[in-house]
Amino acid sequence: MKAMCLKPVADCRDDIASRLDAIETNSPLNAILGVNPDAIALAEHCYRAARRGITFGPLHGLPIIIKDNIACAGMPITLGCRGLASLRAACDSLAVQRLRDAGAIIFARANMSEFAFDVRSRSSLGGDVRNPLQPEITAGGSSGGCAAAVAAGMADGALGTDTGGSIRIPASYNGLVGLRPAYRREMLEGVAPLSLSKDTVGPMVHTVRDAALLHAIIHGHKPAPLQQIPLSGLRLGVISGLEGNDEAQGKVWHAALDTLQRAGAAIVSVTLPELETVRQTTCLSVYEFRVAFDAWLKGYANAPAGLAAIFASEQFLPEFSPFITRLLEENSLKSPEWLAGRRFRRRLRQRLGDVLVENGLQGLLYPTVNQLPISLEKMPPGCAPELAAISGLPALTLPCGISSRGLPVGMEILSGRRDEALLLSVALACETALNTSG
Repeated sequence: MKAMCLKPVADCRDDIASRLDAIETNSPLNAILGVNPDAIALAEHCYRAARRGITFGPLHGLPIIIKDNIACAGMPITLGCRGLASLRAACDSLAVQRLRDAGAIIFARANMSEFAFDVRSRSSLGGDVRNPLQPEITAGGSSGGCAAAVAAGMADGALGTDTGGSIRIPASYNGLVGLRPAYRREMLEGVAPLSLSKDTVGPMVHTVRDAALLHAIIHGHKPAPLQQIPLSGLRLGVISGLEGNDEAQGKVWHAALDTLQRAGAAIVSVTLPELETVRQTTCLSVYEFRVAFDAWLKGYANAPAGLAAIFASEQFLPEFSPFITRLLEENSLKSPEWLAGRRFRRRLRQRLGDVLVENGLQGLLYPTVNQLPISLEKMPPGCAPELAAISGLPALTLPCGISSRGLPVGMEILSGRRDEALLLSVALACETALNTSG
């Protein structure tokens, strides 16, 4: 794994030029929908400022890639959909504005699963996002363009969204660190909605320290060194019911757990009876998307009148037609099904907290997905990513090894605290042990 990457370079003009070359060289990956036309000028501005001893912040001159459902002023925001190709953002989302304030160059818009519907990134505007490690395999979704771009060297950091695993699944597939922060409604300002109850915005990077840096910046906090804590004395719970039956992944997973134990962590097996309900529950986005999406469209000039108008235009992936038909049945919130989902959300959050406290645990561990991808088609990830998504608790995936098939395996860590500080420190301890195990 790379050392910490997100720090200003001597000449950001050369850096931007090399990143543009990486985008062109890797264009068959379909990771990028468009480059900021001002990127070179912005790099020149940052370079000249640095020559005068002026820096604009901790991300001075660094290119950051943004998923194309997050508003960047003056740039398109399409959600990968042909029916939204004419939309342009008038102002930045809250997270993007904070990145700019920290000196970052908003570099490019990443391809994604159209509307953020899927755990594979395929869109009518950009096609399939391919995995840089094995291009015949999906990069995952819905933030697959971000993951592929960072893994291929188009930037060292990206901002994605996560509703039911959309940061963590592609980060796992591409060998990256991906952080789903605790749910905070205010962070959704300027983000196209999928589920207002579950949507989050978070970083996709190479290291836990980089994740902590971007996380602090987008939340308006002053970046501070991440506390290094030893694994010795930590108690980490493993939910065995989420380990899946992928033999290649399983070998890497258990070897990683052995490494953590040798480094001093106590690994405790725990059960979670609510897993079956998690597997069977319907995502709240089914009830929330149409209402929230139609309201979001009203904020854009020349936008379609609503989801029904896009459906009538047929300017979207045809394979989503049955799903959109189902979504169009929902005209308002607070249906019995939606209310039941909200109640389960509270129960699951309480139950996860109880498991952590009762067992004296600092985190819960499980494979990010239950099986490795094998093609460009959708791979059901299992219900593991939904634990954080439903409960609203923070979770982070980090690579814990490479399988015999040459694909990385992701280890997800979930914290019972909404403050991500403990999660990030535990993740750093795990990352350090895994990277030094040889």
